[in-house]
Amino acid sequence: MQISVKNQQTPPWSALQKAATDLGKTQDGLVHLDGVRWDIENNPDGSTIEKGVFRDAYINPEKVTDVFLCVKPFTEKPGQLPGHALLKFAFAPDSPVRDSQGNQDSALAVSVEVHFKQGQDYDPIGSEEPQPILYQLGTWTDAIEKATVHDRNPLKVYKLKLNHEQQVALLNERLQAAVQDHSGNMYHPVTNSCLSTLIDGVNKVVPSNQQIARVDANGDPEPQATVPVWSPQAFRRYNLLANPIPEVIPAKPRP
Repeated sequence: MQISVKNQQTPPWSALQKAATDLGKTQDGLVHLDGVRWDIENNPDGSTIEKGVFRDAYINPEKVTDVFLCVKPFTEKPGQLPGHALLKFAFAPDSPVRDSQGNQDSALAVSVEVHFKQGQDYDPIGSEEPQPILYQLGTWTDAIEKATVHDRNPLKVYKLKLNHEQQVALLNERLQAAVQDHSGNMYHPVTNSCLSTLIDGVNKVVPSNQQIARVDANGDPEPQATVPVWSPQAFRRYNLLANPIPEVIPAKPRP
């Protein structure tokens, strides 16, 4: 991964990203977080700017109904590789993600990303500057806007074959990880990436025979557990996909 900077001065952190903070549990057992992205600010023509809309969120892990692997191919990058992977957690209709202002969304997205500076961009070719990771929490509506409007990439959505206990455990594990301090936790495209951290989370909640191997017998990286656009093959091989045919949310045309 290579970071390209649009100016020579050191910019502030990207206004599209913000680490989540734990506000504690409510009396009725809801997880209360701050720093969840609900939206991205728009220009008059509908295109987005590099500024997220962050608010708090109340989440009931016991009400999760489905978990999805979401893959965003980099269609505007050479070779369309490696893409980005994140998780979607869907909730029962009577327990949506909600904030203190009464806004609601059907699902939560958890995305592990490079913590960018303002104006920096992702390039999969190589890496020269170490960068910390960030667990970005957002609503599913926001995740669609980020991928299809801001990044102009489609989203491929695969339902995971997890029981309810595993779904709850995975969500709790991802939320606990999200509120930790990752400022000293550096991104690596193989060992500490959007996909490797996602697989590590899934491996914690499934039996040993379904734990996805990230290296082969020689200790070399498994391509299907390293490259996000190939990752559905790994999940299918370990019987973790409910259906190998994804729902595809297409990229929006440029205004």
